Amino acid sequence: MKQYFKILLTIFLISLLQSCAAPGKKPKLVHGDKPLIDTAEIIVKGREDMDKKIIDGPKPYDSTFEREDKRKTITTENVKNYVTISDEYTNLKQLVSFNFQGLDFEYVMTLMADIAGINILVGDEVSGTVNAKIENVGWDIAFQTLLDMKTLVADVDTANGIIRVHTPEKLTAQETAKSARAEVLKKKIALEESVEPILAEIFRLYYISPTQAKGTLEALFATQGAEGAATMSNLTITVEDTTRSIIVRGHEPDLDTIDAVIREIDVKTKQVLIEAFIVEANSKFANALGARVGAMSVSERGAKGTTTISGITSGGNAATTPAGVTLGAAAGTISNQGISGTSGIGILKQVGARALKVELEALESLTYNKILSQPSVFTLNNQEATITQGEQIPYQTTSDGTTTTEFKEAALSLTVTPSIIGDGNVLLDIQVNNDSPNLDIGDEPAINTNAITTKLLVSDGDIVVIGGIKKRTINDVNSSTPGISKVPVVGNLFKSKQKNDDLTDLLIFIAPRVIE
Repeated sequence: MKQYFKILLTIFLISLLQSCAAPGKKPKLVHGDKPLIDTAEIIVKGREDMDKKIIDGPKPYDSTFEREDKRKTITTENVKNYVTISDEYTNLKQLVSFNFQGLDFEYVMTLMADIAGINILVGDEVSGTVNAKIENVGWDIAFQTLLDMKTLVADVDTANGIIRVHTPEKLTAQETAKSARAEVLKKKIALEESVEPILAEIFRLYYISPTQAKGTLEALFATQGAEGAATMSNLTITVEDTTRSIIVRGHEPDLDTIDAVIREIDVKTKQVLIEAFIVEANSKFANALGARVGAMSVSERGAKGTTTISGITSGGNAATTPAGVTLGAAAGTISNQGISGTSGIGILKQVGARALKVELEALESLTYNKILSQPSVFTLNNQEATITQGEQIPYQTTSDGTTTTEFKEAALSLTVTPSIIGDGNVLLDIQVNNDSPNLDIGDEPAINTNAITTKLLVSDGDIVVIGGIKKRTINDVNSSTPGISKVPVVGNLFKSKQKNDDLTDLLIFIAPRVIE
């Protein structure tokens, strides 16, 4: 019996070993066949989030009205062309064909003059014959080709209808003599101008500073080279800040130019109203606000109309209590449109600042957010506007036995520089700083800083949403029943300790509005 049992045990062990070594059997994965992290899914999800941010991001308004002229001529200086013949002389641009064989050069010039209807004078030093055949070539090109064949040059005076042909040496000598003569005449004219009356005029400025006007005018005349330097020697600009004027002494033509320039640069500057809403929001705020503003509608831009929100109490005034705010109460008026403000920069289109204020107050009553500040400021076009809200933190320092109290600033500051494009869009240069004190490090408080700097091109009336500045608060909350919670052993049943971990997002809504 024992022998039989040993045989059965041996057969069982052999079968067990063979089953353990069986080929093709894969070990079972702890988490199954699916990997813990699917990289392809992460890439697809990331692209979807990026596409959504692009859709929700700022989009400039494509205007249909006529834009202001970007270019306007103030003064014109005509420069004489000494190299080529202007296209306005069509008789010198006509196509010609000829076949000159052994003709005298002076006679050829006579024929060319008859064709073009212009006077051609040939110097006594020019001689020789011409052999040339040309078909369908411009008269000016054919004329220059004949000169090149004989190594000759010409002085073209199309205004008076005269062309002089000479050898290079002869024409150079003549031009040198003319240049010397011109210098003499120039000095004579300058002498005559020096005895011309010097006028002094006062230019009243309204929108630009006298210092700015002086710098612009001096730079304008300085860019004219030697002539500009000569003009500045006879031109004096004096700044008068008390009356916002500049006093200019100079010749009348220069004063006329200055008057034309000032009329173009001293113009009324538009103002921009910048309203800001600084909100501390939780994770539910974005979807809630997106659903509410998605129910809004607006009439066509450029026409008279009103913006309506379903559920607002009628009467023309914004509701001041939660009872007066029942936005989206009617059926079919709420959409699931979300915003991406909590993750960076977004845009709210066709939503006025007044309507946004109502929405924020309504959501605040639902504890979705907390309105920290609602500042507003007017600023001129291309002028910086700064809004700051914070505190001065005192701390003491000791030096040479003397203790002094100093302060560090921890503030939320918003700096906006608007630039009106002129086609219905506004270029915003935005900088946001959120500084908070850190009193846990040493005697001197440290300042934790968060900053966002960006430039956006938005339509006039849109609301920019800036987020991404997050704040995490961790604290312990103790609650107990008075009296009985102090009883040993049994009191533990009537008290509790809870740790709160809150993550909030600081959102800044900026609403620029151009004041016409």
